Amino acid sequence: MIDHSLTIPPMVALVFHLKQGFWLYGWPMIIGFVTILGYQALGRVVMMGAAKWPVVFALASVVSMISLFGWVTMVRFIGMIPLYGCGVGLASAMMSRIYAVTMPIHPKLKMPIIRVIWRGDAEGIQKLQQALRARV
Repeated sequence: MIDHSLTIPPMVALVFHLKQGFWLYGWPMIIGFVTILGYQALGRVVMMGAAKWPVVFALASVVSMISLFGWVTMVRFIGMIPLYGCGVGLASAMMSRIYAVTMPIHPKLKMPIIRVIWRGDAEGIQKLQQALRARV
């Protein structure tokens, strides 16, 4: 039987629906996105050829665990699969637009900062090519 005398505070209902929305819609997209981001990063690190085998092994292990975790999560509810696919597609599209990832030293902080150079950034690509030519 349903007890109609129970009242649920609106904030509690809102928090419940936000959590439900995150776990049903946001989580599969995040896991799909992180999986492809990890595989792409692994591929780029391996292609550089400068990484030592323990680093490659650790990165490959972590990425495969994330991928398997994503699949285990998606098996629970078939409605999550399209959203997982959307996360994979979003990461693939984003990673195809990246030209390079550099780590220049910040002048004031004196520490490396990650900088992404996008394919449409002609000035950034030109600066990167000049810096690479100057190293040789």
